[in-house]
Amino acid sequence: MTAQKDSAGTGEDITLKGVSKTFATASGPLPVLRDIDLHIKAGEFVSFVGPSGCGKSTLLNIIAGLVRHDSGTVTVGGKPPREGRDDIGFMLQKSVLMPWLNVTKNVELPFVISRRRGPKTAGRIAELLALVGLSDYATLNAWELSGGMQQRVALARALALDPKVMLMDEPFSALDEFKREHLNIEVADMSDRFGQTTILVTHSISEAVLMSDRIIALGANPGRIVGDIAVDLPRPRNPDMVGSDPFQKISNEVRAALLGKVEAN
Repeated sequence: MTAQKDSAGTGEDITLKGVSKTFATASGPLPVLRDIDLHIKAGEFVSFVGPSGCGKSTLLNIIAGLVRHDSGTVTVGGKPPREGRDDIGFMLQKSVLMPWLNVTKNVELPFVISRRRGPKTAGRIAELLALVGLSDYATLNAWELSGGMQQRVALARALALDPKVMLMDEPFSALDEFKREHLNIEVADMSDRFGQTTILVTHSISEAVLMSDRIIALGANPGRIVGDIAVDLPRPRNPDMVGSDPFQKISNEVRAALLGKVEAN
């Protein structure tokens, strides 16, 4: 039985049917994704796991509307994806902060770009900085922060417009293990509280198990789904789960799915 979140879920459904993508390269067509069929329920936390080149990031970018798919259909909240949707937050491997702006101004950017800055903006930014534990650093410049703190700013910025969908492309991979696990727990807790639909791209099976409701294992050449594993762990998640038998059992299921993919190639 899949563990249930306390949140009723304020996110949006995501549906992909027969989605394929091929890139043109100097040496010819390069199939990256083939026949992806996937439904993600509103409020669900799903991780994409697989080897480099399996199309994880491309799939995320298609959902975000940043890359067009060649065939099939994609809907987010019942609508086709498009670039610049306010209901989708995006977090990358690098924080991509503006170094000439301080923490507050970096978090304010989504309001400025969307022309939604108003009387309540300052209060919302203060609320976000408190949420990610950076209230005391509001006036520091981005370059004065550690890598982990920069990612917290990026998280606050991604949450600024209260998106119903959060897309995360290896946002913790550059952090040390302690900081990474700590942020894993915090982001999983935020997902529980806010009910957003969240998709995480990661190479780390442990990270995926610790955070997710479901793990989609992807094979390569071209990218395709080779496993859909439920994470039957109670919420809220905590670091003590990592060494438990249920945690290891789920991790082994993910590895087995990926190993099956390797053998098939």
